[in-house]
Amino acid sequence: GGGVTSFEGASASLADVLDACRTPSLFSARQVVCVVDADDFVKDHRKALERYLEGIVSAAGKADSNAALLLVCRTWQKTTRLYKLVDQIGVNVGCEPPRRSGLPAWVRDHALNAYGCRVAAPVAAGLVDLVGENLGLLNMELAKLATYVGDRGEIKIEDVRTLVGFSRVEKVFGISEAIALRDAKCALTLWEQVLANDRRAPYLAMGGLRYAFRQLAEAKGMISQGASLGEAKSRLKIWDQNHNLGRQLNRFSVVQWREHLVTLLKIDLGAKSGLGTVESAVETLI
Repeated sequence: GGGVTSFEGASASLADVLDACRTPSLFSARQVVCVVDADDFVKDHRKALERYLEGIVSAAGKADSNAALLLVCRTWQKTTRLYKLVDQIGVNVGCEPPRRSGLPAWVRDHALNAYGCRVAAPVAAGLVDLVGENLGLLNMELAKLATYVGDRGEIKIEDVRTLVGFSRVEKVFGISEAIALRDAKCALTLWEQVLANDRRAPYLAMGGLRYAFRQLAEAKGMISQGASLGEAKSRLKIWDQNHNLGRQLNRFSVVQWREHLVTLLKIDLGAKSGLGTVESAVETLI
């Protein structure tokens, strides 16, 4: 164990931070000196910090105390001398979240490393679509799923459907089906039920709609190239098992299905940019 001394980067003085690093703790053998939001602190004191670390490097990596200095920054460029000095005597830890395209791979790796559970690629992609891009929420859902599957050690699509808001998933696919069948009244009724579910419902529902529309677009594309309905359903692992899939696909061309998907992505982007709300935009789409 060890003590932690924290400083705010905007108000911390270099002398106070380095004194904390050099002063032995009265209560523990090890201590951490942490500067949060340290970008301006590093910018203002870069040369002095470099000299401090150069002194440790010249002393064969031995600091004059048993303290660890932790600088928490929004940006930390690899090309700076400070980065290279830290690399010699400590560690540079990158905390950039994965891009949207890399989230399914992150889900699979995190599920295995943190919870010892295997997740197939289509299941990981479906979970990301339903939950969204927030790593904290994805981790929370993986923790629930891992507990649910237990010794089986594998999270399957059926488990995601059961735990990640089963009723919401059913309603979301019902919305995509109603849109495909041009039943606006039914789609709007289901959308209102989704919105009444919880505070995060619109964003989770958007993920489900994107997933459903993408599956329909891909299935339509496969069928247009000669695949049977059953083959498309099997290869894409389409969750919706009702018998109206063929009717849904026939309502729109491949291009139209893709245009619907682009519209959903624009709605999502507009909501995140403050240019509109998910609720009203989806009603307009319907």
